[in-house]
Amino acid sequence: MKKNKKLLSIVLTVIIVLSVCAVISATAAAVSVTRDLPDTPVSQEEEITVSLIQSGFLFNAGIVTETLPEGFTYVPDTTLTLAKPTPSPTPMPVTLIIGFKEEIPGGVLEKYGVLDINEALNCILVKAPEKEKVLAESLAEVKYVEKNKLVHVLYTPNDSYYPSQWGLKRINADKAWDIEKGSKNVTLAILDTGIDYGHEDLGNYAGSFDFVNNDSDPLDDHGHGTAVAGVAAAFIDNERGIAGIAQVDILVLKVLNETGWGTDWDVARAITYAANHSANVISMSFGGDSSALMEDACDYAWNNNSLLVAASGNGNSSVLFPAACHSVIAVGATDEDDERASYSNFGPELELVAPGNGIRTTHPDNSYTYYRGTSIATPHVSGVAALLKSKHAKLSNEKIRERLRTTAEDLGEEGKDDYYGYGMVNAYAALGIKFDTGPGTYPSIFGTHKGTITPSLDISVTKIYTYHCKGTGGHTEFVWIYGNGINESASWNGYTRDWHNISFDVPFVLKANLTYNYTIRTGSYPQIHHTDRLETDNGVITCISFKDVNGKIHYDGIPAIKLVNISLILKK
Repeated sequence: MKKNKKLLSIVLTVIIVLSVCAVISATAAAVSVTRDLPDTPVSQEEEITVSLIQSGFLFNAGIVTETLPEGFTYVPDTTLTLAKPTPSPTPMPVTLIIGFKEEIPGGVLEKYGVLDINEALNCILVKAPEKEKVLAESLAEVKYVEKNKLVHVLYTPNDSYYPSQWGLKRINADKAWDIEKGSKNVTLAILDTGIDYGHEDLGNYAGSFDFVNNDSDPLDDHGHGTAVAGVAAAFIDNERGIAGIAQVDILVLKVLNETGWGTDWDVARAITYAANHSANVISMSFGGDSSALMEDACDYAWNNNSLLVAASGNGNSSVLFPAACHSVIAVGATDEDDERASYSNFGPELELVAPGNGIRTTHPDNSYTYYRGTSIATPHVSGVAALLKSKHAKLSNEKIRERLRTTAEDLGEEGKDDYYGYGMVNAYAALGIKFDTGPGTYPSIFGTHKGTITPSLDISVTKIYTYHCKGTGGHTEFVWIYGNGINESASWNGYTRDWHNISFDVPFVLKANLTYNYTIRTGSYPQIHHTDRLETDNGVITCISFKDVNGKIHYDGIPAIKLVNISLILKK
Protein backbone atom coordinates (compact mmCIF):
# COMPACT_ATOMS: atom_id res chain seq x y z
CA MET A 1 0.00 0.00 0.00
CA LYS A 2 1.08 3.55 -0.75
CA LYS A 3 0.63 4.76 2.81
CA ASN A 4 2.70 2.01 4.34
CA LYS A 5 6.42 2.41 4.11
CA LYS A 6 8.03 -0.91 3.29
CA LEU A 7 11.48 -2.31 3.68
CA LEU A 8 12.31 -3.74 0.26
CA SER A 9 14.08 -7.08 0.32
CA ILE A 10 16.18 -8.12 -2.66
CA VAL A 11 15.16 -11.57 -3.74
CA LEU A 12 17.39 -12.81 -6.51
CA THR A 13 15.68 -15.77 -8.12
CA VAL A 14 15.13 -16.57 -11.73
CA ILE A 15 11.36 -16.72 -11.19
CA ILE A 16 11.12 -13.15 -9.83
CA VAL A 17 13.47 -11.73 -12.43
CA LEU A 18 11.38 -13.33 -15.19
CA SER A 19 8.21 -12.01 -13.56
CA VAL A 20 9.57 -8.46 -13.40
CA CYS A 21 10.69 -8.68 -17.02
CA ALA A 22 7.22 -9.80 -18.02
CA VAL A 23 5.62 -6.88 -16.23
CA ILE A 24 8.06 -4.45 -17.79
CA SER A 25 7.54 -5.77 -21.29
CA ALA A 26 3.77 -5.49 -20.84
CA THR A 27 3.89 -1.88 -19.69
CA ALA A 28 2.93 0.38 -22.60
CA ALA A 29 4.05 4.00 -22.92
CA ALA A 30 5.82 3.73 -19.56
CA VAL A 31 8.66 5.84 -18.20
CA SER A 32 11.13 4.17 -15.86
CA VAL A 33 13.21 5.75 -13.19
CA THR A 34 16.82 5.75 -14.36
CA ARG A 35 18.64 2.88 -12.75
CA ASP A 36 20.50 4.23 -9.75
CA LEU A 37 23.08 1.94 -8.24
CA PRO A 38 23.32 2.53 -4.46
CA ASP A 39 26.88 2.63 -3.19
CA THR A 40 28.09 1.39 0.18
CA PRO A 41 31.36 3.00 1.33
CA VAL A 42 33.59 1.51 3.98
CA SER A 43 35.28 3.76 6.52
CA GLN A 44 35.72 3.06 10.24
CA GLU A 45 33.98 3.27 13.62
CA GLU A 46 30.17 3.36 13.95
CA GLU A 47 28.00 0.91 12.02
CA ILE A 48 24.71 1.71 10.35
CA THR A 49 22.37 -0.31 8.17
CA VAL A 50 21.34 0.75 4.69
CA SER A 51 18.77 -0.78 2.37
CA LEU A 52 20.19 -1.52 -1.08
CA ILE A 53 17.71 -0.07 -3.54
CA GLN A 54 17.48 -0.38 -7.29
CA SER A 55 15.14 2.15 -8.86
CA GLY A 56 12.33 0.05 -10.26
CA PHE A 57 14.41 -3.08 -10.79
CA LEU A 58 15.51 -6.07 -8.77
CA PHE A 59 19.23 -6.54 -9.07
CA ASN A 60 22.21 -8.53 -7.89
CA ALA A 61 24.51 -6.34 -5.82
CA GLY A 62 27.48 -8.26 -7.13
CA ILE A 63 26.84 -7.08 -10.67
CA VAL A 64 27.62 -3.47 -9.92
CA THR A 65 30.63 -3.81 -7.63
CA GLU A 66 33.03 -3.79 -10.57
CA THR A 67 32.34 -0.10 -11.22
CA LEU A 68 32.50 1.13 -7.63
CA PRO A 69 34.99 3.98 -7.06
CA GLU A 70 38.18 3.37 -5.15
CA GLY A 71 37.55 2.99 -1.44
CA PHE A 72 33.96 1.82 -1.89
CA THR A 73 32.79 -1.76 -1.56
CA TYR A 74 29.69 -3.72 -0.66
CA VAL A 75 29.56 -5.40 2.73
CA PRO A 76 27.64 -8.63 3.49
CA ASP A 77 24.16 -8.14 4.95
CA THR A 78 24.17 -4.52 3.72
CA THR A 79 26.02 -3.37 6.84
CA LEU A 80 28.48 -0.56 6.36
CA THR A 81 30.77 1.49 8.56
CA LEU A 82 31.12 5.23 8.50
CA ALA A 83 33.36 7.68 10.32
CA LYS A 84 31.64 9.57 13.12
CA PRO A 85 30.64 13.15 12.27
CA THR A 86 32.75 16.13 13.27
CA PRO A 87 31.38 17.82 16.42
CA SER A 88 29.52 21.08 15.90
CA PRO A 89 31.35 24.30 16.83
CA THR A 90 30.75 25.69 20.30
CA PRO A 91 28.26 28.61 20.15
CA MET A 92 29.75 32.04 20.75
CA PRO A 93 28.06 34.71 22.87
CA VAL A 94 26.53 37.47 20.75
CA THR A 95 28.69 40.57 20.85
CA LEU A 96 28.86 43.88 19.00
CA ILE A 97 31.70 45.84 17.46
CA ILE A 98 31.35 49.62 17.71
CA GLY A 99 33.65 51.65 15.50
CA PHE A 100 34.22 55.36 16.05
CA LYS A 101 35.02 58.10 13.56
CA GLU A 102 37.99 59.28 15.56
CA GLU A 103 39.44 58.33 18.95
CA ILE A 104 37.33 56.32 21.35
CA PRO A 105 35.38 58.90 23.38
CA GLY A 106 35.86 59.19 27.12
CA GLY A 107 33.28 57.48 29.29
CA VAL A 108 32.52 54.80 26.69
CA LEU A 109 34.35 52.04 28.55
CA GLU A 110 32.18 52.45 31.62
CA LYS A 111 28.95 52.94 29.65
CA TYR A 112 29.05 49.79 27.55
CA GLY A 113 30.80 47.17 29.63
CA VAL A 114 33.60 46.79 27.10
CA LEU A 115 35.05 43.32 26.55
CA ASP A 116 38.01 44.43 24.46
CA ILE A 117 39.52 47.49 22.77
CA ASN A 118 41.36 48.05 19.49
CA GLU A 119 42.75 51.54 19.74
CA ALA A 120 44.50 51.36 16.38
CA LEU A 121 41.15 50.93 14.65
CA ASN A 122 39.16 53.07 17.08
CA CYS A 123 36.71 50.33 17.94
CA ILE A 124 35.48 48.33 20.91
CA LEU A 125 33.92 44.92 21.50
CA VAL A 126 30.87 44.94 23.78
CA LYS A 127 28.11 42.69 24.96
CA ALA A 128 25.11 42.91 22.68
CA PRO A 129 21.80 43.73 24.34
CA GLU A 130 19.53 45.41 21.79
CA LYS A 131 19.30 48.59 23.84
CA GLU A 132 23.06 49.10 23.63
CA LYS A 133 22.98 48.64 19.85
CA VAL A 134 20.30 51.30 19.51
CA LEU A 135 22.15 53.62 21.88
CA ALA A 136 25.43 53.19 20.04
CA GLU A 137 23.91 53.86 16.63
CA SER A 138 22.38 57.10 17.92
CA LEU A 139 25.72 58.61 18.94
CA ALA A 140 27.20 61.16 16.52
CA GLU A 141 30.74 59.91 17.02
CA VAL A 142 29.91 56.33 16.03
CA LYS A 143 31.06 55.28 12.56
CA TYR A 144 29.46 51.83 12.49
CA VAL A 145 27.89 49.13 14.64
CA GLU A 146 27.92 45.48 13.57
CA LYS A 147 27.63 42.01 15.00
CA ASN A 148 30.79 40.15 15.83
CA LYS A 149 30.39 37.52 13.12
CA LEU A 150 32.21 34.22 12.83
CA VAL A 151 34.81 33.89 10.07
CA HIS A 152 35.68 30.80 8.11
CA VAL A 153 38.06 29.65 5.38
CA LEU A 154 35.05 28.58 3.25
CA TYR A 155 31.42 28.12 4.17
CA THR A 156 30.98 24.67 5.72
CA PRO A 157 27.59 23.48 6.97
CA ASN A 158 27.36 21.67 10.29
CA ASP A 159 25.26 18.79 8.97
CA SER A 160 26.49 15.49 10.36
CA TYR A 161 27.26 13.76 7.07
CA TYR A 162 28.46 16.78 5.11
CA PRO A 163 32.11 15.63 5.23
CA SER A 164 31.12 12.53 3.21
CA GLN A 165 29.35 14.55 0.48
CA TRP A 166 32.21 14.71 -2.03
CA GLY A 167 29.90 15.77 -4.85
CA LEU A 168 29.11 19.13 -3.24
CA LYS A 169 32.78 20.00 -2.98
CA ARG A 170 33.41 18.88 -6.55
CA ILE A 171 30.89 21.36 -7.97
CA ASN A 172 32.16 24.09 -5.60
CA ALA A 173 28.88 24.32 -3.72
CA ASP A 174 30.78 25.18 -0.55
CA LYS A 175 32.25 28.27 -2.22
CA ALA A 176 28.93 29.14 -3.83
CA TRP A 177 27.24 29.20 -0.41
CA ASP A 178 29.40 32.20 0.47
CA ILE A 179 27.44 34.02 -2.25
CA GLU A 180 23.97 32.45 -2.08
CA LYS A 181 22.31 29.60 -0.18
CA GLY A 182 18.86 29.86 -1.72
CA SER A 183 15.69 31.93 -1.57
CA LYS A 184 12.17 31.05 -0.47
CA ASN A 185 11.00 33.02 -3.48
CA VAL A 186 12.34 30.27 -5.73
CA THR A 187 10.44 27.04 -6.34
CA LEU A 188 12.09 23.79 -7.38
CA ALA A 189 9.65 21.19 -8.69
CA ILE A 190 10.76 17.58 -8.22
CA LEU A 191 8.93 15.08 -10.43
CA ASP A 192 9.63 11.61 -9.08
CA THR A 193 8.25 8.91 -6.76
CA GLY A 194 7.11 11.46 -4.21
CA ILE A 195 8.83 12.38 -0.98
CA ASP A 196 9.00 11.30 2.64
CA TYR A 197 7.62 14.60 3.89
CA GLY A 198 8.17 13.54 7.49
CA HIS A 199 11.94 13.25 7.01
CA GLU A 200 13.99 15.28 9.47
CA ASP A 201 16.16 16.75 6.71
CA LEU A 202 13.44 17.74 4.24
CA GLY A 203 10.78 20.42 4.27
CA ASN A 204 10.00 23.85 2.83
CA TYR A 205 7.21 22.47 0.67
CA ALA A 206 5.56 24.88 -1.76
CA GLY A 207 2.82 22.39 -2.62
CA SER A 208 2.32 18.83 -3.79
CA PHE A 209 0.23 16.49 -5.90
CA ASP A 210 0.19 12.77 -6.63
CA PHE A 211 -0.44 12.24 -10.34
CA VAL A 212 -0.25 8.46 -9.95
CA ASN A 213 -3.15 8.23 -7.49
CA ASN A 214 -4.77 11.58 -8.25
CA ASP A 215 -4.66 13.01 -4.77
CA SER A 216 -2.67 15.57 -2.83
CA ASP A 217 -0.66 13.07 -0.81
CA PRO A 218 2.57 12.24 -2.73
CA LEU A 219 4.09 9.96 -0.11
CA ASP A 220 7.23 8.28 -1.39
CA ASP A 221 6.56 4.52 -1.41
CA HIS A 222 9.77 3.81 -3.30
CA GLY A 223 12.62 5.99 -1.99
CA HIS A 224 13.95 7.48 -5.21
CA GLY A 225 12.19 10.84 -4.93
CA THR A 226 13.34 11.32 -1.35
CA ALA A 227 16.93 10.71 -2.47
CA VAL A 228 16.71 13.23 -5.31
CA ALA A 229 15.13 15.87 -3.08
CA GLY A 230 17.89 15.48 -0.51
CA VAL A 231 20.69 16.27 -2.95
CA ALA A 232 18.90 19.30 -4.34
CA ALA A 233 17.36 20.85 -1.25
CA ALA A 234 17.91 19.07 2.08
CA PHE A 235 18.13 21.39 5.07
CA ILE A 236 21.49 22.94 5.74
CA ASP A 237 23.00 23.80 9.14
CA ASN A 238 20.48 21.77 11.11
CA GLU A 239 23.26 19.75 12.79
CA ARG A 240 22.04 16.49 11.29
CA GLY A 241 22.00 14.52 8.09
CA ILE A 242 23.25 15.93 4.82
CA ALA A 243 23.41 19.36 3.18
CA GLY A 244 21.27 20.13 0.15
CA ILE A 245 22.53 22.47 -2.56
CA ALA A 246 19.76 25.08 -2.54
CA GLN A 247 17.61 26.24 0.37
CA VAL A 248 14.53 26.86 -1.78
CA ASP A 249 10.91 25.75 -1.68
CA ILE A 250 10.08 22.31 -3.09
CA LEU A 251 7.03 21.53 -5.22
CA VAL A 252 6.58 17.75 -4.82
CA LEU A 253 4.92 16.05 -7.79
CA LYS A 254 4.60 12.25 -7.75
CA VAL A 255 4.67 10.78 -11.27
CA LEU A 256 6.18 7.34 -10.58
CA ASN A 257 4.67 4.50 -8.57
CA GLU A 258 6.09 2.23 -5.88
CA THR A 259 8.01 0.22 -8.50
CA GLY A 260 9.54 3.30 -10.08
CA TRP A 261 7.38 3.38 -13.18
CA GLY A 262 5.01 5.98 -14.60
CA THR A 263 3.47 7.14 -17.86
CA ASP A 264 4.15 9.95 -20.30
CA TRP A 265 0.66 11.25 -19.57
CA ASP A 266 1.21 11.69 -15.87
CA VAL A 267 4.62 13.19 -16.47
CA ALA A 268 3.23 15.69 -18.98
CA ARG A 269 0.45 16.61 -16.54
CA ALA A 270 2.99 17.21 -13.85
CA ILE A 271 5.24 19.32 -16.09
CA THR A 272 2.39 21.61 -17.07
CA TYR A 273 1.19 21.72 -13.46
CA ALA A 274 4.66 22.81 -12.35
CA ALA A 275 4.82 25.49 -15.03
CA ASN A 276 1.37 26.79 -14.15
CA HIS A 277 2.39 26.99 -10.50
CA SER A 278 5.42 29.13 -11.34
CA ALA A 279 8.10 26.51 -10.77
CA ASN A 280 11.43 28.14 -11.57
CA VAL A 281 13.25 24.82 -11.99
CA ILE A 282 11.79 21.41 -12.87
CA SER A 283 13.95 18.40 -11.99
CA MET A 284 13.25 15.00 -13.60
CA SER A 285 15.31 11.92 -12.72
CA PHE A 286 13.66 9.39 -14.98
CA GLY A 287 13.73 8.44 -18.64
CA GLY A 288 11.95 6.65 -21.47
CA ASP A 289 11.44 6.60 -25.20
CA SER A 290 10.84 9.62 -27.40
CA SER A 291 7.44 11.25 -27.06
CA ALA A 292 5.79 14.16 -28.85
CA LEU A 293 3.67 14.73 -25.75
CA MET A 294 6.78 15.06 -23.64
CA GLU A 295 8.30 17.47 -26.14
CA ASP A 296 5.19 19.64 -26.05
CA ALA A 297 4.97 19.55 -22.27
CA CYS A 298 8.61 20.56 -21.92
CA ASP A 299 8.21 23.32 -24.51
CA TYR A 300 5.16 24.58 -22.61
CA ALA A 301 7.11 24.79 -19.38
CA TRP A 302 10.09 26.38 -21.11
CA ASN A 303 7.87 29.02 -22.71
CA ASN A 304 6.52 29.76 -19.23
CA ASN A 305 10.08 30.47 -18.05
CA SER A 306 10.67 27.19 -16.21
CA LEU A 307 14.14 25.68 -16.54
CA LEU A 308 13.96 21.91 -17.08
CA VAL A 309 16.69 19.48 -16.04
CA ALA A 310 16.63 15.70 -16.60
CA ALA A 311 18.78 12.59 -16.28
CA SER A 312 20.40 11.31 -19.47
CA GLY A 313 19.98 7.67 -18.40
CA ASN A 314 22.10 4.81 -17.05
CA GLY A 315 22.30 2.43 -20.00
CA ASN A 316 25.61 3.53 -21.55
CA SER A 317 23.64 4.38 -24.68
CA SER A 318 21.79 7.31 -26.24
CA VAL A 319 20.14 10.04 -24.14
CA LEU A 320 16.62 9.20 -22.96
CA PHE A 321 13.55 11.45 -22.94
CA PRO A 322 12.71 13.93 -21.53
CA ALA A 323 16.43 14.73 -21.29
CA ALA A 324 16.70 14.52 -25.07
CA CYS A 325 14.07 17.24 -25.56
CA HIS A 326 15.63 20.41 -26.93
CA SER A 327 14.15 22.51 -24.12
CA VAL A 328 15.68 20.29 -21.38
CA ILE A 329 19.20 20.23 -19.91
CA ALA A 330 20.43 16.63 -20.18
CA VAL A 331 22.71 15.61 -17.31
CA GLY A 332 25.30 12.82 -17.29
CA ALA A 333 27.25 11.37 -14.36
CA THR A 334 30.94 11.34 -13.44
CA ASP A 335 32.98 9.49 -10.85
CA GLU A 336 35.43 10.81 -8.27
CA ASP A 337 38.19 11.00 -10.91
CA ASP A 338 36.12 13.18 -13.26
CA GLU A 339 35.72 10.26 -15.64
CA ARG A 340 32.39 9.62 -17.30
CA ALA A 341 30.58 6.98 -15.28
CA SER A 342 30.52 3.74 -17.27
CA TYR A 343 26.72 3.65 -17.26
CA SER A 344 26.12 7.32 -18.15
CA ASN A 345 24.23 7.83 -21.42
CA PHE A 346 25.80 10.09 -24.02
CA GLY A 347 25.14 11.89 -27.27
CA PRO A 348 24.82 15.35 -28.81
CA GLU A 349 21.91 16.19 -26.48
CA LEU A 350 24.10 15.84 -23.38
CA GLU A 351 24.64 19.29 -21.90
CA LEU A 352 26.25 18.98 -18.47
CA VAL A 353 27.70 16.38 -16.12
CA ALA A 354 27.70 16.20 -12.33
CA PRO A 355 28.90 13.82 -9.61
CA GLY A 356 26.96 10.55 -9.73
CA ASN A 357 28.91 7.91 -7.78
CA GLY A 358 28.70 7.30 -4.04
CA ILE A 359 26.36 10.23 -3.37
CA ARG A 360 25.02 10.22 0.16
CA THR A 361 21.44 11.43 0.44
CA THR A 362 18.15 11.16 2.28
CA HIS A 363 16.10 7.96 2.47
CA PRO A 364 12.63 7.31 3.94
CA ASP A 365 12.19 6.78 7.69
CA ASN A 366 14.70 9.50 8.66
CA SER A 367 17.58 7.49 7.27
CA TYR A 368 20.35 8.11 4.73
CA THR A 369 21.86 6.00 1.99
CA TYR A 370 24.22 6.13 -0.98
CA TYR A 371 23.11 6.32 -4.59
CA ARG A 372 24.80 6.48 -7.92
CA GLY A 373 23.49 7.17 -11.37
CA THR A 374 22.47 10.05 -13.60
CA SER A 375 19.32 10.36 -11.48
CA ILE A 376 21.41 11.50 -8.56
CA ALA A 377 23.67 13.66 -10.75
CA THR A 378 20.63 15.56 -12.02
CA PRO A 379 19.64 17.29 -8.73
CA HIS A 380 23.18 18.67 -8.51
CA VAL A 381 22.41 20.70 -11.63
CA SER A 382 18.84 21.47 -10.57
CA GLY A 383 20.11 22.75 -7.24
CA VAL A 384 22.72 25.01 -8.84
CA ALA A 385 20.07 26.38 -11.21
CA ALA A 386 17.89 27.18 -8.19
CA LEU A 387 20.83 28.97 -6.55
CA LEU A 388 21.30 31.06 -9.68
CA LYS A 389 17.64 32.02 -9.75
CA SER A 390 17.85 32.89 -6.05
CA LYS A 391 20.80 35.20 -6.64
CA HIS A 392 19.51 36.73 -9.87
CA ALA A 393 15.72 36.77 -9.72
CA LYS A 394 15.34 38.49 -13.08
CA LEU A 395 17.39 35.94 -15.02
CA SER A 396 15.28 34.08 -17.58
CA ASN A 397 15.48 30.31 -17.98
CA GLU A 398 17.44 30.90 -21.19
CA LYS A 399 19.99 33.06 -19.38
CA ILE A 400 20.36 30.54 -16.55
CA ARG A 401 20.89 27.73 -19.04
CA GLU A 402 23.48 29.75 -20.91
CA ARG A 403 25.32 30.60 -17.71
CA LEU A 404 25.41 26.96 -16.58
CA ARG A 405 26.91 26.04 -19.94
CA THR A 406 29.49 28.79 -20.15
CA THR A 407 30.73 28.39 -16.57
CA ALA A 408 30.96 24.58 -16.66
CA GLU A 409 34.42 23.09 -16.21
CA ASP A 410 35.45 21.57 -19.52
CA LEU A 411 36.14 17.82 -19.35
CA GLY A 412 37.06 15.29 -22.00
CA GLU A 413 37.80 16.67 -25.45
CA GLU A 414 38.21 20.42 -25.66
CA GLY A 415 34.88 22.15 -26.05
CA LYS A 416 31.47 20.52 -26.03
CA ASP A 417 31.46 16.79 -26.67
CA ASP A 418 29.01 13.89 -26.56
CA TYR A 419 30.33 12.39 -23.30
CA TYR A 420 30.62 15.43 -21.02
CA GLY A 421 28.58 18.07 -22.84
CA TYR A 422 29.89 21.50 -21.88
CA GLY A 423 31.48 19.97 -18.78
CA MET A 424 31.08 19.73 -15.00
CA VAL A 425 28.50 22.07 -13.50
CA ASN A 426 30.27 24.67 -11.34
CA ALA A 427 28.10 26.38 -8.74
CA TYR A 428 30.66 28.96 -7.69
CA ALA A 429 31.60 29.98 -11.22
CA ALA A 430 27.94 30.25 -12.21
CA LEU A 431 27.18 32.56 -9.28
CA GLY A 432 30.46 34.43 -9.58
CA ILE A 433 29.88 36.17 -12.93
CA LYS A 434 29.56 39.86 -12.13
CA PHE A 435 28.52 41.28 -15.46
CA ASP A 436 25.06 40.85 -16.92
CA THR A 437 23.68 42.75 -19.89
CA GLY A 438 20.13 42.35 -18.64
CA PRO A 439 17.00 40.98 -20.28
CA GLY A 440 16.18 41.06 -23.96
CA THR A 441 17.36 39.41 -27.12
CA TYR A 442 20.46 40.45 -28.99
CA PRO A 443 20.52 41.37 -32.68
CA SER A 444 21.94 38.80 -35.06
CA ILE A 445 20.60 40.07 -38.40
CA PHE A 446 21.41 43.08 -40.51
CA GLY A 447 19.99 46.49 -39.67
CA THR A 448 20.12 49.00 -36.84
CA HIS A 449 19.50 47.70 -33.32
CA LYS A 450 19.02 49.62 -30.09
CA GLY A 451 18.85 48.66 -26.45
CA THR A 452 20.15 49.32 -22.95
CA ILE A 453 22.82 47.83 -20.74
CA THR A 454 23.18 48.02 -16.93
CA PRO A 455 26.44 46.58 -15.54
CA SER A 456 26.47 45.24 -11.99
CA LEU A 457 29.99 46.57 -11.39
CA ASP A 458 32.26 49.20 -12.92
CA ILE A 459 33.41 48.15 -16.39
CA SER A 460 36.49 49.65 -18.03
CA VAL A 461 35.91 49.67 -21.78
CA THR A 462 39.04 49.36 -23.89
CA LYS A 463 38.67 47.40 -27.11
CA ILE A 464 36.81 44.79 -29.09
CA TYR A 465 38.14 41.30 -29.61
CA THR A 466 39.94 40.66 -32.89
CA TYR A 467 37.66 38.45 -34.93
CA HIS A 468 37.13 37.01 -38.37
CA CYS A 469 34.04 38.57 -39.96
CA LYS A 470 32.23 36.88 -42.83
CA GLY A 471 30.03 39.42 -44.59
CA THR A 472 28.92 40.43 -48.06
CA GLY A 473 31.39 43.31 -48.28
CA GLY A 474 31.14 47.00 -48.95
CA HIS A 475 29.29 48.00 -45.77
CA THR A 476 30.17 49.83 -42.57
CA GLU A 477 29.33 48.56 -39.09
CA PHE A 478 29.47 50.51 -35.85
CA VAL A 479 28.61 50.43 -32.15
CA TRP A 480 27.59 53.49 -30.10
CA ILE A 481 27.22 53.63 -26.29
CA TYR A 482 25.74 56.74 -24.70
CA GLY A 483 23.93 58.03 -21.62
CA ASN A 484 24.88 58.99 -18.03
CA GLY A 485 27.83 61.05 -19.22
CA ILE A 486 29.03 58.49 -21.79
CA ASN A 487 29.09 59.11 -25.55
CA GLU A 488 31.45 56.70 -27.29
CA SER A 489 31.43 54.91 -30.63
CA ALA A 490 33.59 52.73 -32.85
CA SER A 491 33.19 51.58 -36.45
CA TRP A 492 34.74 49.14 -38.90
CA ASN A 493 34.37 47.82 -42.43
CA GLY A 494 32.62 44.49 -42.73
CA TYR A 495 34.40 42.94 -45.67
CA THR A 496 34.50 39.20 -46.28
CA ARG A 497 37.40 37.40 -44.56
CA ASP A 498 38.85 40.54 -42.95
CA TRP A 499 40.43 40.45 -39.52
CA HIS A 500 39.38 43.28 -37.23
CA ASN A 501 40.81 44.68 -34.02
CA ILE A 502 38.47 47.51 -33.08
CA SER A 503 39.34 49.99 -30.34
CA PHE A 504 37.58 53.01 -28.93
CA ASP A 505 39.59 56.21 -29.28
CA VAL A 506 39.67 56.88 -25.53
CA PRO A 507 39.12 54.26 -22.78
CA PHE A 508 36.10 54.94 -20.57
CA VAL A 509 34.25 53.43 -17.62
CA LEU A 510 30.64 52.31 -17.36
CA LYS A 511 29.60 52.75 -13.74
CA ALA A 512 27.82 50.02 -11.81
CA ASN A 513 24.01 50.15 -11.59
CA LEU A 514 23.67 52.93 -14.18
CA THR A 515 21.83 52.29 -17.42
CA TYR A 516 23.41 53.10 -20.78
CA ASN A 517 21.99 53.04 -24.27
CA TYR A 518 23.58 51.26 -27.20
CA THR A 519 23.04 51.37 -30.94
CA ILE A 520 24.59 48.79 -33.22
CA ARG A 521 24.54 48.87 -36.99
CA THR A 522 25.24 45.78 -39.08
CA GLY A 523 25.23 45.76 -42.84
CA SER A 524 25.11 41.99 -43.24
CA TYR A 525 24.90 38.87 -41.11
CA PRO A 526 28.43 38.70 -39.66
CA GLN A 527 29.46 35.67 -37.68
CA ILE A 528 32.57 34.69 -35.80
CA HIS A 529 33.76 31.35 -37.12
CA HIS A 530 36.34 30.09 -34.66
CA THR A 531 37.10 26.96 -36.63
CA ASP A 532 38.59 28.96 -39.54
CA ARG A 533 42.23 28.13 -40.22
CA LEU A 534 44.85 30.87 -40.11
CA GLU A 535 47.80 30.17 -42.41
CA THR A 536 51.20 31.17 -40.99
CA ASP A 537 54.82 30.75 -42.05
CA ASN A 538 55.23 27.94 -39.53
CA GLY A 539 52.00 26.03 -40.10
CA VAL A 540 48.31 26.43 -39.48
CA ILE A 541 46.57 27.83 -36.37
CA THR A 542 43.04 26.57 -35.75
CA CYS A 543 40.84 28.07 -33.03
CA ILE A 544 37.79 26.00 -32.05
CA SER A 545 36.44 28.17 -29.24
CA PHE A 546 36.81 31.56 -27.61
CA LYS A 547 36.63 32.47 -23.91
CA ASP A 548 35.65 36.08 -23.32
CA VAL A 549 36.57 38.31 -20.38
CA ASN A 550 33.70 36.97 -18.27
CA GLY A 551 34.82 33.38 -18.73
CA LYS A 552 32.04 32.68 -21.24
CA ILE A 553 33.06 30.14 -23.87
CA HIS A 554 31.77 30.61 -27.40
CA TYR A 555 31.86 28.10 -30.21
CA ASP A 556 31.60 28.23 -33.98
CA GLY A 557 28.67 30.05 -35.54
CA ILE A 558 27.97 32.62 -32.79
CA PRO A 559 26.73 35.91 -34.29
CA ALA A 560 29.39 38.57 -33.90
CA ILE A 561 26.82 41.16 -32.90
CA LYS A 562 25.70 39.05 -29.97
CA LEU A 563 29.28 38.75 -28.78
CA VAL A 564 29.80 42.49 -29.04
CA ASN A 565 26.83 43.15 -26.81
CA ILE A 566 27.79 40.62 -24.20
CA SER A 567 31.44 41.32 -23.66
CA LEU A 568 33.60 42.19 -26.62
CA ILE A 569 33.40 45.94 -26.12
CA LEU A 570 33.14 45.66 -22.35
CA LYS A 571 36.39 44.53 -20.83
CA LYS A 572 37.05 44.46 -17.10
